[in-house]
Amino acid sequence: MITERFLAEYSGSESYLLYHSTMNEVHTHQLIEILYGMKKIVFLPIVNGDSLDIGVFKGWDCLSSGAFGILEPVECADIKHIDIAVVPGVAFDKRLHRIGYGKGYYDRLLRAARFGLSVGFAFECQLFDEFDYEPHDIPMDVLVTENYIYRRNS
Repeated sequence: MITERFLAEYSGSESYLLYHSTMNEVHTHQLIEILYGMKKIVFLPIVNGDSLDIGVFKGWDCLSSGAFGILEPVECADIKHIDIAVVPGVAFDKRLHRIGYGKGYYDRLLRAARFGLSVGFAFECQLFDEFDYEPHDIPMDVLVTENYIYRRNS
């Protein structure tokens, strides 16, 4: 449902940063395949020490196991702009702040890179009325769940 809801709203863009889902995260493998099949430019993160670099998805056979055992592209790409960045999270609040896994990877990436729209993917059970967040935490513009699309400031 999250993939369908996302595509119905945002399939018109040209470039996407997605994440290669693991464990209990909202699965992105189907979305990666669909966008790649639509000839969209799909980027995936590459863990590089304490930061995230970005590489182009060129097919499943062009990925290798990176940090934390997550599949990632083998080469970094020079990025000027990405239309939509899709970000995982452990929890989100109704003002679209997110709690990640505690390393700050995505907060640093979102602060440093140029994205047209930041979109969180989560299940409704990960959504809370509010929680404490740090000043350096970057809120999402949009949160897509299996039930709704939440937009900041609306």
